[in-house]
Order: sequence, then C-alpha cells, then structure tokens
Amino acid sequence: MINIPIFKYEDIDINYFKRGKGEPLVLLGGWGQTMGTWRLLIPFFKRKMMVITLDQRGVGKSSSPNYPYTMDMFVDETNELLNFLGIRERIHLLGMSMGGMTAQHFTLKYSHRVKTLILLGTSAFIQEEHEPLFKEYKEIMNELNPEDGFKRICKTLFSDSFLKRLDQDKILKDAVYEELMVKDRTKWQTYVNQSTAIRNHDTRSLLHKIAQPTLILHGTTDKQVPFSHAKLLHEKIPHSKFIRLDGLGHGSLLVEDFERVNNLIWDFIKENIN
Repeated sequence: MINIPIFKYEDIDINYFKRGKGEPLVLLGGWGQTMGTWRLLIPFFKRKMMVITLDQRGVGKSSSPNYPYTMDMFVDETNELLNFLGIRERIHLLGMSMGGMTAQHFTLKYSHRVKTLILLGTSAFIQEEHEPLFKEYKEIMNELNPEDGFKRICKTLFSDSFLKRLDQDKILKDAVYEELMVKDRTKWQTYVNQSTAIRNHDTRSLLHKIAQPTLILHGTTDKQVPFSHAKLLHEKIPHSKFIRLDGLGHGSLLVEDFERVNNLIWDFIKENIN
C-alpha cells in the first residue's frame, strides 16, 4: 500500500508531495486540478530543487468539505503546509490558472516567504466573459457521457494543433484521458465551491505591491483566460518578465510544449537562485 502523506489544517486533511533538495519550488494547481497536473514538470525540477505541491481542498486525496471556498483558505493551507514541513527559507512560487490567482494572494499576504513568483495562464480578475466557461463545465460534468465530456474539455484546454495530435496519437490521447476523466476525477461540487474563490478574485489594485521578480507565461490561443489578462499582469507587477507562447492553449503550457516551458521557468529561477 502506498503511503499518502497527509497533514491536518484545522478540520481539513491535505495531501501533499515533497521531493528533491535545494531551494523550495511550490506548485499551485488550477480549477479542479490535482497535483497530477504537474506530472511533466516535477521530474525536471526535483533534480534541481526541492519541489512541493498539494491537492488543495476539494481535489485529489484531500478533504472535500462542501461549502464555498475562498482564496484565503487556499493561501493559508499552503502557508501551514510550509510550516508543517519546516520550510523557513523563501520559496519560488509557481501557480497555474486558479493556482496563479492563489499565488498572487499568497505573495501579497506572505510577501516575506516568497523569493520569486511564476504565473502561468492566469489573471488578476475574472469577469463576465468567463461565465460561459463555468456553464460549459457544468454541462460536461453533469450532462455529458465521459467520451463527449473529454472532447469538450480538450477543446477548452488545448490548441487546435494539439487536438490534431491527440487524434493521431492514441497513447497520448489515452494518457490525457486518464488524467482528465479517470484519475482522482474532481466532483462537480468542488468546481462550484472553488468557483466562489475565483469569482471573488481581484488583485488589480494590489499588484503594484508585489516586489518579487515575477515571470508571466501565457499562450496566445488560451481559450479560458484571454491573452490580454497576461498583459495586464505584466503592466501592473513592477518587476515582471512576460513571455508570450505563440500557438499554445491554456492546458498546453504543461503538456503540449512542457519541455520549453520547463526550461523557461528554470532559466528564470536560475537568475534568482543563491
């Protein structure tokens, strides 16, 4: 039997992962995502750094309390995990999508703990244009069979070129299907609970307070978080570096061109590592 490391925060069991040695890199996943979302990033970085990630409340092996979640909940459970692990040095904080929103709030609340900030496919705020996405996910989770749901999810996550690759590569398609539709599949109620935190997220008036070196990566064909949102982050975060990823979609950053993304992140961290 595999021992799944758990720590308790208040009344919540949080499943976490820690591998490697060196300066800590903390990974925060997106809406409904488990730590499995980092499967192509962790092997690269655990040879260079200490990699820490967690299943946030509601997903994976962590507890799923049924009430609306807040960014403060995600932020504080991450902070308590660092305390639990005895991490005293400043961290390199990487967030994808909703995790990037959480990372912004974490950096604003616990600035003394953050050395660098890395934001992938994320935003300073959510607006009405995202409501159709919430509606579509509800249909996918509650009304469609898994095969049709998988096709719909892929269309929201990946670029057209990667969708063609999935059609042509059965092994790759099966692996993506397993990750999205089978393994530790997130329940719809968690999406609902997490969406409360997303809808209340707005850091536009606070981003100027982020003093840490910040890397912003965003795909130009992102169908979930428009490319313009990355430009806004770059404009408002003083010491930020913005790299556009031409032709990549929302989920493609960690799948389609993961080797390039890993190296871009590592090049940035190396500039700020002791």
